[in-house]
Amino acid sequence: MNKQLTFHDRTIDIELSQASINQSHQLSTRLIIEIQIYFSCLLGKRLAFYSEGPINGTLQLDNEIFSSILKDAQQLTDNVYLRFNTVMTKDCPVSDYVGPPPVTDFTISNLKPYVPSWLKIDFKHNQWSGEYGWPATRANDANTKQVRSSAQHR
Repeated sequence: MNKQLTFHDRTIDIELSQASINQSHQLSTRLIIEIQIYFSCLLGKRLAFYSEGPINGTLQLDNEIFSSILKDAQQLTDNVYLRFNTVMTKDCPVSDYVGPPPVTDFTISNLKPYVPSWLKIDFKHNQWSGEYGWPATRANDANTKQVRSSAQHR
């Protein structure tokens, strides 16, 4: 299934695999997939998976925080929402954090250039996953960090 959503005046072409569509119909709680442009020592591409109830491979948030970030999200399917966010670490760590790193929202006056042009969402190995990029990004490059209940690379 293909869909489009617009963030900061830029349209993202979204491709949902059949497995992700099937899994979205099975969810008993809402899931937010957050596209993160991650500013640290280097720029990073991340997808964070947040849930309000238990979902394998997601970071379950308390109701207040989940509701707060849901306000900035757009509905992708019945129970899956998409959010775009820029974040910056509070320090410059040598290695990755296990779990969510200490970050702060990072305000940029013009977010349009940072919004990716495409996003692919899948559900495999019993977990949500995805990749995103811009027109010059090769779709087969697996270089988007998957942020779950603990730090993991794809």
